[in-house]
Amino acid sequence: RIQLVIVLALVAIISIISVPRAVKLSRLSKAEHYALTISNAFQQYKADTGKECTSIESLLDSQDVSGWLGPYISRKVIKNPWGGTFAVDQKNKKIGIPIGDKAPDQYEFGGSEEISFSYDSPELTQNISTGQQ
Repeated sequence: RIQLVIVLALVAIISIISVPRAVKLSRLSKAEHYALTISNAFQQYKADTGKECTSIESLLDSQDVSGWLGPYISRKVIKNPWGGTFAVDQKNKKIGIPIGDKAPDQYEFGGSEEISFSYDSPELTQNISTGQQ
């Protein structure tokens, strides 16, 4: 009986230690995936229209732009896992988490563990909707 209590206590301690780490890793993975998805969508927008995309919203609705074949992303991708939104750093041509967002500071633009992806690549990325180059 005492052995069962000890085992349950150990399981509880391990859970308390590992769950926050798993949540953190899950959020990081999702943030990286979403930022990369938006970055790829920016490149696809340019490939389709011949014009630079200037906002994340343009990926959802720019039907008045010649060649626009979107939407290029789903609305859920705009939100980062901490409840804030991704942003465009037009000066450095990258997608990431803006300063002052709900995310931890180190993941924001300029942070020590910045989560961002360039959308200024000379290579065309995969077409998001069809998976073709």
